[in-house]
Amino acid sequence: MKSILKAFSAVALSGAMVLPALAQTATATGTTTAKDQKDLKKVIEDQGINYVETAQKGITLSGYVDTSYTEQFAGAGQYAPAKPFATNPGGGPGNTQGTIVNGTNAGSNIHQFDTSNNTFNVNAVKIALEKALPDKNEWAAGFRIDTIYGSDAKYLGDTAFNGTAGNTSGLALEQALVKFRIPIGNGLDIYMGKFVTFLGYEVIESPANLNFSRGLLFTNAIPLTHTGIYGDYKFNDTVEVKLGIVDGWNNSTSSSVAVPAGSTGINDDGGFGKAITGQINVNAPGKNANITQSFIYSDQGEPGVVGVDNGPLVVYDIWGNWNPTFVKDSALTLGLNADLGYNGASGYPGSPSPSAFGTVGAPTALNGSISDSNTWWGVAAYASYKFTKVFTLSARGEYLHEDAAWNPKFGATDVINDDFSETLTASFSIWDNLLTRLEYRYDHYTSGTIVGVSGAVDKGAFSNENEISLNAVYSF
Repeated sequence: MKSILKAFSAVALSGAMVLPALAQTATATGTTTAKDQKDLKKVIEDQGINYVETAQKGITLSGYVDTSYTEQFAGAGQYAPAKPFATNPGGGPGNTQGTIVNGTNAGSNIHQFDTSNNTFNVNAVKIALEKALPDKNEWAAGFRIDTIYGSDAKYLGDTAFNGTAGNTSGLALEQALVKFRIPIGNGLDIYMGKFVTFLGYEVIESPANLNFSRGLLFTNAIPLTHTGIYGDYKFNDTVEVKLGIVDGWNNSTSSSVAVPAGSTGINDDGGFGKAITGQINVNAPGKNANITQSFIYSDQGEPGVVGVDNGPLVVYDIWGNWNPTFVKDSALTLGLNADLGYNGASGYPGSPSPSAFGTVGAPTALNGSISDSNTWWGVAAYASYKFTKVFTLSARGEYLHEDAAWNPKFGATDVINDDFSETLTASFSIWDNLLTRLEYRYDHYTSGTIVGVSGAVDKGAFSNENEISLNAVYSF
């Protein structure tokens, strides 16, 4: 009751002391002045009531609206006998959503985000709020929040916020972090919360990529987000280092779980249950090129995300970007990205097999032998040329290979999987803040099958996929 009376007294007092003055000022000038507003703020604060600013200085609002139309159609071999690939709900090629090998869903994700056929899509409505850290090296704090609403949100599922690894709500929290600077040396920046991964040439935000569709490496070889803490330190204009501890691969809960009964995992006691991730970025003296190396290491793997049980997991990612100075106006951009993943709990290294696609099959089918069954790797090359202020042409070529490494995002377990992909994107910037793109993409996916104990080789199943996309993104 006393607090209520105090509040009413403060309001009454502020009105008695300030409103007459404001009225006189308004009569004389037709408006109130900044000094009057400041006086009112001081009166209220003197009564022990906090004054709430409606527009905090330094906070920025940004985002984009991303829409598209996608048409997917099959090529040779897609629906041929003995190649039982599932079909897209919209009628498109099956390996967009997942391949079927020997009657079992292989789980291959050739595409991510652009998974609908003959459909208009609201991919994302992104809203971002940020208070950035200042350029000056001083004690400072800020924050960043990114939310995405639309079909893209279902690929940003988070185990802590949604209860499962999937997301069917149509709304995703991409980032939510606080950041602060400790002014030691050149300034150590600390970030804590949920943030996007260090790994990869491509990013979640569509307009920031050279192509509309995300590539094979982005889709299958790396995580998208983490929840944890990391530090960022710039030694100089050339070298920048990041290092952090996170809950895992697209997780906001600990990756530490007990190993299921009968599992081959090596760490079955729960243990640390965290992952370590880091990055080293090196810029060329002219700032027209850079090389970035990143990694994530989890002592106990990522159960249910990458790997069927616990075991050491590591992914190494390297990418580079170059704008040659001999090209006028830096119109040419060249990029290269490579990934190598290792899952120690995924198989049993053994002797090579005579399979046309490498060693495949379960240990029992090969008398306990799977060759190099613990790794996946891939490489992607990018080229983009800005012909005019409004027209840019970009190309991407990729190859991804998986040695039965229990990576459920790409291919069946115990089966060699390969994909070649080529993408050509024409971008137009005719209107302010609006990016329109027309894209063609081709994928050739191959899945090996089990080699019989007699040594007979099955050449496996293959699938060709084509996609044409029309994309429009307005950024603000």
